[in-house]
Amino acid sequence: VADPKIEKRFIRETDILKKLRHPNVVRLFGAGKSKTQRFYAMELVEGGTLDSILKRRGTLTWEETVAYSMQIAKALEHAHNAGIVHRDLKPGNLLVGDDGELKLSDFGIARDTQATALTQAGKTVGTMNYMAPEQISGAQPISLRTDLYALGCVMFQMLSGSPPFRSENQAELLFKHLDEMPPSIHDLNPDVPVPLGNLINDLLAKHPDDRPYDALAVQMLLGKVREQVAKEK
Repeated sequence: VADPKIEKRFIRETDILKKLRHPNVVRLFGAGKSKTQRFYAMELVEGGTLDSILKRRGTLTWEETVAYSMQIAKALEHAHNAGIVHRDLKPGNLLVGDDGELKLSDFGIARDTQATALTQAGKTVGTMNYMAPEQISGAQPISLRTDLYALGCVMFQMLSGSPPFRSENQAELLFKHLDEMPPSIHDLNPDVPVPLGNLINDLLAKHPDDRPYDALAVQMLLGKVREQVAKEK
């Protein structure tokens, strides 16, 4: 707690987690302070992260991708309904239990739309590979659809083995998010059903208004992907 700003951010993260109670969000059991240290106790998830699974396997099947994406969308729906925008959705922040249940974690830079913002206006926060254009440019406000863009990036990675945009140069990577159309997921993985590819394209729309309305709409669209593929069989 030597740095008041870090302490404030730590307290804010626990306050955010206290608002959330959902099977797909890592659970906070309690928080406190001992002498010069703050702590919180959280649910133990022993299956590792989605990032570690992707590093081990490379890609997932489209069925697994839909199943995981449905769980992520449910976690986002719950957080968004509580006024929380995660702002750092990525495979490393998605924990997978031994039973395959996925849990969204690390709300360290999440924005509570009902509380005072700690991040300075105009300051870019997030992880470059999954960062929505409005997070980079500030041209539109951060919103729940900012998390939906990151979900599109994660889905793209699950199916292809890497995020839609890559570069060794951070500035170039940011410009790609702003200006470049993502590659076709079907070119990288021909097994991806067309409606699933279309959903990913919609999630990766440059302007927030062109993305699905919210995380519940994403769940419905994922359900339709399953239905359409089942009809074609």
